[in-house]
Amino acid sequence: MGNPGLPRVAQSRTPAGGTCCRLPLALAVCLLAAATGGCCNHPSTPGSTPLAQAPPPVLIPGVIAPDVQIANLKKLAEDVPKLDPEKRAQAAVELTQRIKKEEDPVLRTEILRTLEVCGGPAAEAVLRCALSDPDADTRVIACGFWGKRGDAEAVQRLAAILSSDRDKDVRMAAARALGSAHDPSAVAPLGRALEDKDPAMQYCAVTSLRKLTGRDLGNDVDRWRAAIKDGSLAIRATPRHWF
Repeated sequence: MGNPGLPRVAQSRTPAGGTCCRLPLALAVCLLAAATGGCCNHPSTPGSTPLAQAPPPVLIPGVIAPDVQIANLKKLAEDVPKLDPEKRAQAAVELTQRIKKEEDPVLRTEILRTLEVCGGPAAEAVLRCALSDPDADTRVIACGFWGKRGDAEAVQRLAAILSSDRDKDVRMAAARALGSAHDPSAVAPLGRALEDKDPAMQYCAVTSLRKLTGRDLGNDVDRWRAAIKDGSLAIRATPRHWF
């Protein structure tokens, strides 16, 4: 016997003679809705919540993407040698003003590369300041530029960087640049670099001395120290022109 406290569910005979429950239509609809609810919602369904999507990129009018700026600077560096002196000087002045406002170190270094090609007093002034740039990579690149110049002023500035910069990579860049200077005054600061306790710095100084003097005393630091002390590493100055 069924439980008299529960409502009776209508039953119907199956073709095989069994019985099956016949649920009310409203209850069936509710069960179907509960089973499918939250699985997916069509955006057009009223009251539905669409799936979260990434916001579209924000485009700021008038702002050029860094990669585009770098490409433009590289193109300008290629075109500068074709410009007449007046336009070349104008380009240098414009780049000088631009680098003062540029905060991106990658863009600053690319501007420096272009200024080197432009040359002139404006470029020279910026490349002096670049040796004290807060970004170490920028100072490294600036050392290379002064090594290419290679005159007495370049050696003096590179020697100061070699002895005082707080970044090891920058100091080693200065040592490498002194090897490209082809100026006799570069021997002394490289000799002082041999006293550094870091073997990497000692090796860098030996490599630059070998390149600077044309002599090969091997990798024995003491032999190089002795040669510097007795003055046998003095070299003949080679005129260099830059900017």
